[in-house]
Amino acid sequence: MADNKNKMLNDLSRRLGISQSEIKKAAQNGNMQELINKTDSENAEKIKSILNNPEKTKQLLSSPQAQALMKLLNGE
Repeated sequence: MADNKNKMLNDLSRRLGISQSEIKKAAQNGNMQELINKTDSENAEKIKSILNNPEKTKQLLSSPQAQALMKLLNGE
């Protein structure tokens, strides 16, 4: 289970170009804007597009991957 969590966090870190510790810190503080500001402009626009659309946000947060990531970041 821990290996899967580490892999997921590593993949997110690689895709966004942000360190794992920065991702964890932003998640713990509830500060998504911090992550958006640190990622490249293409990914930042994708993230903003999803967050600005309630239906897309709901779909994203309902996905198994998002649920697993939230558990990881919450220390579960």
